[in-house]
Amino acid sequence: MTDRFDYDDIRGSVEKHLAKDNVGWIRIVTECLEDIKEHCDGEEKTYPSVSQIKQKFGALRIYLGGVTDDPFIQSSLEDAVQKAGRSCERCGNVSRIQCIGAWYANLCCWHAHEAAVERSEKFPKIGLNLRSKSATLQCRSCGYLGQIAWGVSGHRCPACVSKGW
Repeated sequence: MTDRFDYDDIRGSVEKHLAKDNVGWIRIVTECLEDIKEHCDGEEKTYPSVSQIKQKFGALRIYLGGVTDDPFIQSSLEDAVQKAGRSCERCGNVSRIQCIGAWYANLCCWHAHEAAVERSEKFPKIGLNLRSKSATLQCRSCGYLGQIAWGVSGHRCPACVSKGW
């Protein structure tokens, strides 16, 4: 990305990198970079240069423009990436990486359904996690991997249960 990262408008800069609809991850990255800014101000250090923030294969990636040897900055970035790995990109709910055709995203069951519908309009044979081998955590109605409702509702995700599928 050619735009410089603006530490005076952290949220706006993060939105430019991740897109405004990824509110879950925007919150995580914004909090992380605000902590880093506060740390750098306290230590009178230069802010690290953020060259890119993106999603790749369902995981958050944060690239700095140079090497930093500050353990606080390194651990803050690692913590943000780990937290994002358990959070829906769009809303921040608990989630897992989902495969929709050949596209990977970290989405909760609600947003996975939404994304699958969007993709299926363009590619009708696309489904959720068609290549998955996990039967215990996979919805038998839609293929979502993650939170499953057991018992009376069957082996389905909360989105399928609420839709009566």
